[in-house]
Amino acid sequence: MEIKNIGWFFVGLIILIVGTFIVIFDYPQLQFFDNFESESYYLLDEEKKSIHQRLKIEFSIGVVFVFTGIALLLISLVWNMKRK
Repeated sequence: MEIKNIGWFFVGLIILIVGTFIVIFDYPQLQFFDNFESESYYLLDEEKKSIHQRLKIEFSIGVVFVFTGIALLLISLVWNMKRK
């Protein structure tokens, strides 16, 4: 298989790597908060609850980055963007 557009390939690879790091590093922290029982979660202070909400947002963005990176890698393999 040949890479048709090297620029899109490298951009996709970088986005995929960044998204993977976000997902890998945020998932255990997110699971820590998700494993609290509901009573224990309500006893947390507001700062920790806001951290949990930010982790959910960061994790979602990481997943979007992973899928965007995969899409750009596939596009770079299939579609030639240069005009001849």
